[in-house]
Amino acid sequence: MDPLAVLKTLWHHKFFVLPVVLLTLLAAGYVYQFGPRSYEASMSYAVVNPIVPTSEDIQKKPELGLLNKDNPYLRSADPALVIDVLITRLNSLAVGDKLQSAGLGNEYAVSRGLGGNGFVVDIRGVGDSAQQAVATTEALGQQLESNLLEMQSINGADKTYYFAPMMVSKPDRATELYSNRLRAAIIVFLVGAILVFGAVSLARVVEVAGRKRAARKAASPAAGDGPAGPPPADGPRTPEPSAGSHKVSRGPEGTRVPGQGRGQAPATRGQAAATRGGRRRSAGSPEGSTEPYATSTSASQSSVGGPHSAP
Repeated sequence: MDPLAVLKTLWHHKFFVLPVVLLTLLAAGYVYQFGPRSYEASMSYAVVNPIVPTSEDIQKKPELGLLNKDNPYLRSADPALVIDVLITRLNSLAVGDKLQSAGLGNEYAVSRGLGGNGFVVDIRGVGDSAQQAVATTEALGQQLESNLLEMQSINGADKTYYFAPMMVSKPDRATELYSNRLRAAIIVFLVGAILVFGAVSLARVVEVAGRKRAARKAASPAAGDGPAGPPPADGPRTPEPSAGSHKVSRGPEGTRVPGQGRGQAPATRGQAAATRGGRRRSAGSPEGSTEPYATSTSASQSSVGGPHSAP
């Protein structure tokens, strides 16, 4: 996907995209600035090995030999087994439900300390306020002590053979977790990106619908036209002369010759020719002497029958 093409597409549909972008920015800023905040407090415990009486101690104090030393975690080949079991029990769902029922935060983490090795357990409690975070961490520390005692007393062993918890650091204060607010803002940005692509899809649908509507409007008759009649005949239409009009035509020399009009008798061919000939002679044009012209009927008959003078 070409980033430049994506930007061009977003800018082409800016009227749909820009409102979504602005709302996303406002929502992300509001969530980061005024959204719920989280605080974290931490503490550490060191689990100390028990002091097991030696044979010399038993000889000096025979009553030590009568104590129950059946601690299952002392018989394990892995001395860190007690730490693994302790962390597993603290991370159970029952502990989270117990904290929530007590009005504390149910978000916490229990892990090994010192790089994941040794007999140190790190506890981090999270709350909506600094006081709640500290109280949650302290409650987890108390739960660790009770679980450690319960785990070792399963066979009724004497406390002389118990692993002892020792607090290394106390949850004096809590710090704000900015990562939670940043995570919420990132979620808002992701939702905004999805809405931007949805706005682009909607803009394309609207654009295609507008093009189709414009094409249908261009193909249909113009608005306001009457019902379509028969198509006009080819060529310009000549208006019909009105009743009583007089049609006048022009002769070869530009003279006006009265024609035939409605309500008038048509002129005879002879009268028209005599009129043209008379006008040419009166005008004295050189063509009048050579161009033949028609004469009246009586003149033609006398000239045909009359005698010719001798030379």
